[in-house]
Amino acid sequence: MHRLPPYRIRRSARAKYLRLVIRPDGVEVVAPERLPESSVQAFVRQHSGWALARLEEMQTRLAQLRQVQAEAFPAAGGSVPLDGRETPLFVEEGSGGRVRVSLEEQGLRVVLPPACGEERERYVRQALFSWMKRRLPERVADCVQRHGAAHGLYPRQLRIKSMRTRWGSCGPKNDVNLNWLLGLAPPSVLEYVVVHELCHIRHRNHSGDFWALVAAHLPGWRQERQWLKTHGGGLIQRFDPSFP
Repeated sequence: MHRLPPYRIRRSARAKYLRLVIRPDGVEVVAPERLPESSVQAFVRQHSGWALARLEEMQTRLAQLRQVQAEAFPAAGGSVPLDGRETPLFVEEGSGGRVRVSLEEQGLRVVLPPACGEERERYVRQALFSWMKRRLPERVADCVQRHGAAHGLYPRQLRIKSMRTRWGSCGPKNDVNLNWLLGLAPPSVLEYVVVHELCHIRHRNHSGDFWALVAAHLPGWRQERQWLKTHGGGLIQRFDPSFP
């Protein structure tokens, strides 16, 4: 027997027969006003297989549509996944020649020079990149302070960069570079990448000892790594200023 789909009943004086209406949040059963509840439930059970299939199809199409919309670059506004949460983005033209970015109660506001024309997308990408380079260092420094002391893992310097193929790197002199797009990821993902690079100060490889050190700092590191594998490519394509 098929499991029952989530459904609600809507009584209608005009309805002569039972019918199912598939909606994104479940199934609506339109029923005549005086039809017994038991008859409605029997009807839903009888057609539950069909209703579940149609409901899953609709939800899949909607999820695909949301993904397409999310991956489109919002040069005219829309949203950005700031700290992993979609945040309203307002893009407008100002009177001066400078690009300005501010985080306000309503969302993130980008003010562009007038008449950007076909360069508008490049201006917005570059504005987000420059703003995040100013915003991230304090948060990264906080991660270093929390995790560095346990095993003496302190970088010589920290840099926020545009990195097309990496989320972070640790140089031979313990200079740590981090991808600016980590500011658009959930804070736990940023923390994982910071810890990952700090652990390379001790282990210049991905040996068992390296991953044991990562786990000593972040026991749930695999979940954050998987987030990057699943969503990281979309972030790069959507927001990196060097992306064609």
